[in-house]
Amino acid sequence: MQKKCIFLISARKKLLKTCLYYLNKNYNQKYNYPILIFYHGNKYDSYKFRESIRKINKKTQYRFHKIIPKLPSNIKRKDLFWNLDNPYAKTFIGRIGYLHANHFWNNFMKFKELKEFDYLMRIDDDSWFKNKIKFSLFDELDKQNGYFGTAYTNNFNGEWQLNTRVNLFEWIKEYVDSNKLIVKYKPLLESLNGEKDNLSFHSLDLSCGNCNIYNRKMFNKKEWKTYNNSFNKIAGGYRYRWTDCEVITLYAYIHLDNPLINFNLKEKNLYFNQLPNTKVITDKKTSILLYLLKFKKTFKEYLGISKFISKKLK
Repeated sequence: MQKKCIFLISARKKLLKTCLYYLNKNYNQKYNYPILIFYHGNKYDSYKFRESIRKINKKTQYRFHKIIPKLPSNIKRKDLFWNLDNPYAKTFIGRIGYLHANHFWNNFMKFKELKEFDYLMRIDDDSWFKNKIKFSLFDELDKQNGYFGTAYTNNFNGEWQLNTRVNLFEWIKEYVDSNKLIVKYKPLLESLNGEKDNLSFHSLDLSCGNCNIYNRKMFNKKEWKTYNNSFNKIAGGYRYRWTDCEVITLYAYIHLDNPLINFNLKEKNLYFNQLPNTKVITDKKTSILLYLLKFKKTFKEYLGISKFISKKLK
C-alpha cells in the first residue's frame, strides 16, 4: 500500500493552528494523511501546544520533528543572501531561519522522517485551504501521469523576483551544458539559447512552492541526485535565496516528459497562498536592526528636505 503525507516547516504558532484547521476542514478530514511538522529551536517543544494541534482531528497523526539548523561547511555568514548588492537582499538581513528553511525545501527528500512515504504534499504554515477540495491531489497527480503537481503557477518577473534569482540563469545553463543534456521543456530550452537573464527565462511558469505535490519516484532518479548535488555545492538556497519554486521546477523542465501538473486551485477559489494577517517572522536583534535602517533612511530624507528648504529661504 502506498504511503502519503503532508509536511511543512513552521515558525509561526498562531498561523500554524489556523492553517491546519482549514487544511483539515476543507481537505484532509476526508483522507487523514499524516501531517509532519518540522521546526527549528524550541518553538513547538510544548506538549500542551502539540496536544492542542492534535485536537483538530484525533484521527489524523500530527508528528513534530525538531531540526538543528547548521550552515553547510561550504558557505560562511559573509556569503549569505543578504550580503548581495540588491535592494531586496538588504531588507532580508538577519533572516537566517528562512534560509535554513529554504535549504530544507530543496532537500526534504533526504530527511529520514519522510523516507517512508511514496507521495508527499508540501505546504507552508500560512497556506489557506479556503473551500472544499473534493478530490485527492495525489490521485489526481497519478491520473495525469505526473510526478510533480502544484496548487497554482506564477510567472512573475518583477524586481523582487529578479533579486532572488541572481546567477540562476548561469547555473542552469552551465548544468545543462556540462552534463550535455537535452532540455525537454521547449520554452526553457529556447530561453537558455537566448541572452543572459532574458525575459523568457524569467517568465517561465513556476510551481507556487507553498502547496506542491510529489511522487517520490521523481527524487529517486540519478538525474535528481546529480542536480541536487550541484545545487548544494554552491549553496544556492543560502547564497542566492533560490527556492524550490525555481529549483525543483527547473529540474522538472529539464528532465521530465510531463514536468508540472497545475491544479489551478487558486483560480478555482479553493486555495490561497497566504492566510489573512500573515506576517514575516524576525528575531529581536533583526527587528531592531531593520528599525534602525528605516530610521536612518527617514533621517536622511529629513536632512534632504531641510537643506532644500534652507536653500529656498536664502
